[in-house]
Amino acid sequence: MPKQMPSESSNPETSLHWQDDSGIVHRLALTDKIFLGRTCRGIDPDKRIIIRNPTISRDHAVVSLTRGKVEITDLSKNGTWVNDVRMAPGSSQRLVNGDRISLGGVAIYLCHPQGTAAATDTWSEQTAIQPASVFVTSLVADVRGFTTFSQQADSAVVHAFITDLFARFTQIVSQHHGTLKDYVGDAVFAFWEHPLGGGAEYARSACQAAIDQMRSVPEIHRQLARRGLTMARPRIGWGLTSGLITLSHFGSRASDLALVGDCVNLAFRLSTMANKTIPTPILLCSQTAAMVSDQLRLVDMGCQPIRGRTGQEQLFGIQLD
Repeated sequence: MPKQMPSESSNPETSLHWQDDSGIVHRLALTDKIFLGRTCRGIDPDKRIIIRNPTISRDHAVVSLTRGKVEITDLSKNGTWVNDVRMAPGSSQRLVNGDRISLGGVAIYLCHPQGTAAATDTWSEQTAIQPASVFVTSLVADVRGFTTFSQQADSAVVHAFITDLFARFTQIVSQHHGTLKDYVGDAVFAFWEHPLGGGAEYARSACQAAIDQMRSVPEIHRQLARRGLTMARPRIGWGLTSGLITLSHFGSRASDLALVGDCVNLAFRLSTMANKTIPTPILLCSQTAAMVSDQLRLVDMGCQPIRGRTGQEQLFGIQLD
């Protein structure tokens, strides 16, 4: 690790400095972007810093120079630290001269001399965020009794179950061309955006994804048992809704993509009712049901009150073989 930063006079250009395992100090000029990671496959050698450490992600972080300002974006699974403070996952933050980036036991220092010339163009530095109204089908899968399970089961069992469940459910969403939005506690949230002039096929894809997720649960349970991890067979509820939402961003991270709308809230509510207060694993709102009724056998569950909402909603289940 360098004992001190090179002086600005000896290094007039913006650059990153670090020390390898042999004690050799390296310097790499930052002209636009430098990628940090375990492999950084496909990146030119003069635009990457490779750190041979199993805790480092293949593409761990990227440092960018734009109009004279330096910014780092975290892309990692195990975290990136700036001046000994962990960055929020997926976030970006401004760097100044002398800042220290830490990952995998390696310290990388920024040399960013004062007065570094900024680009002369006047184009906006940040992407303009334009909220958009889009029609989506949302899917939420929620684990029943997870709080009690977490309290009673060994943490290794809880971790293994959630890891396997999320991985399999995410794979199924991808297979059915959906978008994974988030993992919310013990729930998986995905959505299918409907293009203009389309809709029913995307709602059907979401429903089929829920069916395939449900059918995958017994195998996930068996796999855990084969690994010697004992737990009761999990019960999960699915909620699917369709409607118009506003798609935009909150905060500075790409992961802060937000879907705002009543139908999204309803999907979460239905997921907590399915396989619990209503004896069916997959619950659909009436709008989703109308789009898939010609392809799936549905069961009318009647008009039901929804906690936190006024009035009642007509709900449907999927009749499975």
